[in-house]
Amino acid sequence: MASNDWGRDAEQRAGREIARVQIYKYVTKDRVLDISDMLSLDPKRHKIAFTLVEFDENYRATTRVRHYVDVPDFKLVCWDVLNGVFAEWTDHKGTQHEDGLQARVFTVRKDVKYRQPYVVKIDNGVGEALPGGAVKMVRATESLTLLMPEWDARRMAQTVLDYVRDWETINFRKRQEAQTVLITLPGGSNDDGNQQHATRTTDPREADGGAEAEEETPRRRKLAKAA
Repeated sequence: MASNDWGRDAEQRAGREIARVQIYKYVTKDRVLDISDMLSLDPKRHKIAFTLVEFDENYRATTRVRHYVDVPDFKLVCWDVLNGVFAEWTDHKGTQHEDGLQARVFTVRKDVKYRQPYVVKIDNGVGEALPGGAVKMVRATESLTLLMPEWDARRMAQTVLDYVRDWETINFRKRQEAQTVLITLPGGSNDDGNQQHATRTTDPREADGGAEAEEETPRRRKLAKAA
């Protein structure tokens, strides 16, 4: 299942490509993985774009699949890869088109039985809307897989993580302003003081102590009169 990622493929709907800053590129004999910048101050649009393309002997693209991951999620993936604790991660997304819902599934896993242990797979296909705005993959229409050696996977993770951290540092003040939320607290300082006082006076332990003091006072008075 996936969160419904509206508008991620606007360039496909318009039939054109949009220029993006390339963060990392990995090329094999017949495929290329492109990782691009879609970073934004809007948390809902704060993404990293993955495009996997297969090309023929004339270097013409025959298949192209895309996915857009949330930045905080992939930062953790990069950290796991760099620290040698990564196993597998799957991300689901979906986009509303005029002709229906597109579902996208992005999978990265490490399989040590392969000489190139990191397996990157992107599926694009027909999606089905679920309650709450999620999108489920019903049928994959396009799918590509890419194998990466350990060294290249680590280099990819380090490059992406450094790029994101640099962007976050440069835009730190703007991110603070964009994410600042004003919260109105009920009452003022006097109300807070009264509430604290009420809390102190309604503490069960203090209430019990007060009751004991009230009971002891008459006894002491009786003892004092008898003396």
